[in-house]
Amino acid sequence: MKQQVWIEKYKVTSYLVNLQGRAGLYAMLNLIQDVGWMHATHLEVKLPANLGWVFTRQKLMMKEWPAWNETVVLKTWLRPPTSDSFLYRDYEILIDQKKIGECTSTFAVMDLQTRKLAKQDWNQFPKIWHTDHQLHHEADKILPASDADVLAQFQVRNSDIDLNQHVNNTKYAQWILDAIPIDILKNSGLLESYEVNFLAETKSGDVIQLQKVTNSILEGNSSVTQFQGLRTSDQKIVFTAKLRVQA
Repeated sequence: MKQQVWIEKYKVTSYLVNLQGRAGLYAMLNLIQDVGWMHATHLEVKLPANLGWVFTRQKLMMKEWPAWNETVVLKTWLRPPTSDSFLYRDYEILIDQKKIGECTSTFAVMDLQTRKLAKQDWNQFPKIWHTDHQLHHEADKILPASDADVLAQFQVRNSDIDLNQHVNNTKYAQWILDAIPIDILKNSGLLESYEVNFLAETKSGDVIQLQKVTNSILEGNSSVTQFQGLRTSDQKIVFTAKLRVQA
């Protein structure tokens, strides 16, 4: 019997904390990736040889961030599919049984030859979906913007590459954090959410220009800033992202 919900505990060690002494965005995305990978391996959801998974979007929302030496619990499950091309994986993040955050990742099925989305019959996996409890959000479509300022430029390094021979999804968040002036990171309010759209693969040797959309948006007591990555070789936007921070 496959486990519909997978649970892992992680201690926030010294190498996970940021300059505020907490497991920040990059660390949490790596833990989310880890628990999702373990569950997916356990479920053994195997596609036909001509099809593959594509990570398309993600949304992380946090009420607080775990501090050094705290133990954080991550729960993850797959929603019952509502599309023949997309799957949604949900996550809850807890400390001492108190939920401090939640996340949803979106995956698509792609034909590896045509590089186009493909349909999949999910009826062959009837017992892997978690039906008792689901989250009710997902990442929005984030359109590239023309009015953007260049913050930094990154060349893809060997350490950025994952098992699939392209840039690991968590690295895009790290690039954003590396491009923001450190004084802003030190003095910013609570990071409430991170949304990202993955638009194209980036590989070893690519040069990515990290851009910040010129005008931030105020929503209540929060400021929403959009970022995007442009590949210099073909001027293609490879990802878009938004950070929502308490003003």
